[in-house]
Amino acid sequence: GACRAGGLDPPPTLAAADSPELKARLRANTDEIIARGGFGTPTFYVGGDDMYFGQDRIGLVREAMARG
Repeated sequence: GACRAGGLDPPPTLAAADSPELKARLRANTDEIIARGGFGTPTFYVGGDDMYFGQDRIGLVREAMARG
C-alpha cells in the first residue's frame, strides 16, 4: 500500500500515526491555526504573519519565501 510505496514499514508507521503524542501534536497545530485565523488545509504562513490558504497558492508561497 501507501506506506510501502513511500518506503515506510507499515506496522510501525501505522502505530506512530495512532500514537497519543501525534494526536496531541495535531490538536495543538489545529488550535494554533484556528487562533491565527486559519480555516482549513493546507494553510501556510510565510514571514510569520502572511497567510496563504489552499494548494493553488503554493506558487505564491514559493515566491514569498524566495523574497525572504
